[in-house]
Amino acid sequence: MPTNLPPWFLPVFYLVCGLLIIVLLYRIWMKNRRSTASNLSQARDSFEPINQRVAATPLTPTAAPSAATRSVTTTSWDDRNLLGTSGILHRQESTGMPRILADEVPGADDSDRTYGSMLNPAFASLLPDTDERRERTRRDLISAGFLTPHALENLSASRYVYMMLALIVFGALLLIVPQPFEPWAIVGLVVGPILGWALPLIRVQQKGDERKREIARAMPDFLDMLNMCVSQGLTVPDSLRRILKDFRGVYPALSQELGIVLEQANITNMHTALENFNRRIDLPEVHSITSLMIQTDRMGTSISDALTTYSDTMRESLKQRADEKGNQATFRLLFPTVFCLMPAVYLFLLGPAVIGLTNFFYSGGRDSLDTGTSAIQRLNAQRASTTINRNR
Repeated sequence: MPTNLPPWFLPVFYLVCGLLIIVLLYRIWMKNRRSTASNLSQARDSFEPINQRVAATPLTPTAAPSAATRSVTTTSWDDRNLLGTSGILHRQESTGMPRILADEVPGADDSDRTYGSMLNPAFASLLPDTDERRERTRRDLISAGFLTPHALENLSASRYVYMMLALIVFGALLLIVPQPFEPWAIVGLVVGPILGWALPLIRVQQKGDERKREIARAMPDFLDMLNMCVSQGLTVPDSLRRILKDFRGVYPALSQELGIVLEQANITNMHTALENFNRRIDLPEVHSITSLMIQTDRMGTSISDALTTYSDTMRESLKQRADEKGNQATFRLLFPTVFCLMPAVYLFLLGPAVIGLTNFFYSGGRDSLDTGTSAIQRLNAQRASTTINRNR
């Protein structure tokens, strides 16, 4: 850096840059706020009472309803469930109703935002991402147990903040470190933002996998207790409420999901709550048990008999899975045995022979031949001296 700069230049430069960044973030936040308000106003304007429109349409008693009228009547709010598969939370909506997310509801609580209601949406908007990746990240957050309304926004804001902190820290180090350490600062300037962008998402995915494994381990116990409660005369909601109390300290992930199922069942029905549980947790065990409970509820069959049959099937599948893992263990132990134990065995058995052969080849075979010749000469000398003594 040039040394003829005045001492006040760098503080003023950093202050101006900070003010520009603050102004830019404020303008982005105001733009997002205005766009959100306009979208909500358009949604309210488009979702007027549709039944009034139908009533205002003149129809004769004998005339068949037109296609436009049928499309209008099928999109009325009276026929929609809040949490149902055809409701506003459904991912593949085809009837014109928009999908309302938790962070888009007017008047949502902002206390879960990590960096406040002003900086958090600004930081999140500065991290570009596609709709598909945002949807995948949202599913990962739900699987990991982050169920707050602004969980996706918090993750995007945190990733952006970590990237900028890495740039600022390693950029400052690049200015003040000695010249031999500048390559390391440059490497940190490149690798640091990449780690700040990737590590939070990797941590979320790892936590989601751990949570799924915990739920998978809890499913046999859950099935046994559910079968026990239902066979004794309790209903399914009462059984889940009883199981929730016992699982709260042992399996916290499954107890949290059961609490969500009960709350959604109180709002709509058990069928919808189980389907939402099936979509939140992508596990074969969860898919099987929710499908079983939905089918028994729909067909009116005995859920106790179905759970008994399914528990036997699950135990058999768990036994087969354990046998499969046991058979794979011998194959997996082959590589540590070959690469870790066999070299030590070979060294112990062949070490002395290798040392002897090495000495033999390095000496060209002369040491061993000389040793043999000297031994023969000593024997001949002893025999000669013995013969001379006898002749005397």
